[in-house]
Amino acid sequence: MNNIEYKFPYWGPFLMEVQLKDEAISLLLKKGKKSQKKHLDARKKLAAMIDGEYYFENPNEWFCPIFNSYVNAYIEAVSEYKLDAFKTSPTSWILEKLWINYQKAYEYNPPHHHVGDLSFVIYLQVPEEIVKENEKTKDKHNNTGPGMITFVFGHDMQFSLSSMSTMPRVGQTFIFPAWLPHHVMGFKSDVERISVSGNIIFSHD
Repeated sequence: MNNIEYKFPYWGPFLMEVQLKDEAISLLLKKGKKSQKKHLDARKKLAAMIDGEYYFENPNEWFCPIFNSYVNAYIEAVSEYKLDAFKTSPTSWILEKLWINYQKAYEYNPPHHHVGDLSFVIYLQVPEEIVKENEKTKDKHNNTGPGMITFVFGHDMQFSLSSMSTMPRVGQTFIFPAWLPHHVMGFKSDVERISVSGNIIFSHD
């Protein structure tokens, strides 16, 4: 190994990873149970092959105040990352949709993108069985393995990176441009993984 120092500048869509606070996770789980009991079915509007997908009730009243600081952090960070990201900085934002996913064995989310300006995914429950399943089987197939979320940008070409994959953990939150394609691998473990997703629209008044 030579001792030549080098840098690998990153470019591409601004994908932010943050950690949601425990209180917010607990609240989302509680509100999600209410949506599930009322069967506020969201499947007809979503791409996933997941049976348990439900809209939250009145998320503007309780979720937006919690998530506002994370959206503001994204706006500030992307402005530093790309100085001309906004012709005029957003003055406010609205929540276009907010839903909860109860993903079970053999369910998955195919490649898709969202509507609006930003989208996000928050992981509320990630059973250890999925992590272990991935560790045991990820090298047996030509893919990232069970349970992974993958974001894709650009073409798969020589000397380039066109995707980012990770095994989610509780509280892990991704905020990204709504147009960024992504997909979620299924798993075989008899457990339930819970996540929340939503779309954001900016206002430039």
